[in-house]
Amino acid sequence: MRLTPRFRDLIDAPAVQRLRSVRQLGPTAWVYPGATHSRFEHSLGVFGRMQDALVHLLASPFVAASLSEADLLAGLCAALLHDVGHYPFAHSLEALHRRGRDTPRHEALSASLIRGPLAAHIAAIGAEPERVAALVALPHSRQATAVDGLLAHLLSGGVDVDKLDYLERDSTHLGVPYGLGFDVQRLLEALVVVNDRLGVAASGRLSAEMFVFARYAMFSEVYWHHAVRAAAAMVEAALAALPPEPLGALERQLLSLGDDTFLAAVRASAPEGGTTARLLDHLAARRLYKRIATFSRAYAEPEKQAAWRLLYEADRDTLDRVSLGIAAALGGEPGDVLIDTPPRDKDHPEPITIVYGPHVTGRREVPLHELSGVVQGVSTDFVKVVKKVRVFAAPSLVVGADRQALHALVVETVQRHGSCT
Repeated sequence: MRLTPRFRDLIDAPAVQRLRSVRQLGPTAWVYPGATHSRFEHSLGVFGRMQDALVHLLASPFVAASLSEADLLAGLCAALLHDVGHYPFAHSLEALHRRGRDTPRHEALSASLIRGPLAAHIAAIGAEPERVAALVALPHSRQATAVDGLLAHLLSGGVDVDKLDYLERDSTHLGVPYGLGFDVQRLLEALVVVNDRLGVAASGRLSAEMFVFARYAMFSEVYWHHAVRAAAAMVEAALAALPPEPLGALERQLLSLGDDTFLAAVRASAPEGGTTARLLDHLAARRLYKRIATFSRAYAEPEKQAAWRLLYEADRDTLDRVSLGIAAALGGEPGDVLIDTPPRDKDHPEPITIVYGPHVTGRREVPLHELSGVVQGVSTDFVKVVKKVRVFAAPSLVVGADRQALHALVVETVQRHGSCT
């Protein structure tokens, strides 16, 4: 990776170095022991991928004439700092928004740090802090200029430097092949700019297809693996059950705590014998909750389809009512049954545009999903198959239990309590 002294000074800033203590994949380490790599590693990787992408794009005379040195520096700063506001178990804490908690979004904290303690470092590099903050916090469609829209698209789009890094990095650390199944170099070399947006030249179509499938496979087998989702649901429930006062005090310290110190502080603040304490003690001993029911759009049985629809569309009060009903039927306590509904912000992945050369007659810019049955199928299966609703229970409630009877109990309870929405 190429570094200048000014970028090295930015990397050495305390706000950036703090990312060494924040794991990239949060609770995934309870399932994949190798998942202990940090947001710091990932941030450096995205910075390096942005360098690679810009070097390739600048070979085009049109792009080279369109991007100034200040543009390039702003894009590089945004790549390095895109996760600088990430805090321990951010996705679990941000999920508390659905429970009425005012938890800060990590993108907003990133922008705040860029405008604040990191502003002098960014200005010394030759970039504008406010511009870098906007590149990090706003989608490419809301950027002030076409150039900034392109830079933001490089950072977050159908094919972007963030995904190019985390798919490869996560797969390597976890020891799985799923995110390594595409040609990164070929894809980088196929990037083109068309109508101020990022596209992929037709020569990189196969690499783009394999990239889409690699992301699908990582979500299926890692990010939304049932055991990973059980651990994440336990963390979220433990945080949600913590009284507002100690949780608020901890949230004010988010940018000074790492994963382990944060969980230790949560456990120290939790009332003994309460839901938070019990869940964190289970996690500390790696007693992950067990699946007792799974629902998705792929199941043909009408009662399963109905249960999926009720749970996926339910508000938090309804989910809590259903989980308490299941726990009571099993002889458990509040917090012994958890319902995990997948986030809805990734239902429709950003499209990838395939760009053909001047020798092609007709349409020269075509969405990849129109050209590829594989990509079209992946997009459908992503929502229909991968994004499951799962019901988890404490191990003590399900040891030796009849699985079919448990599933029938869940369906009946969902129908009874969920229909009250």
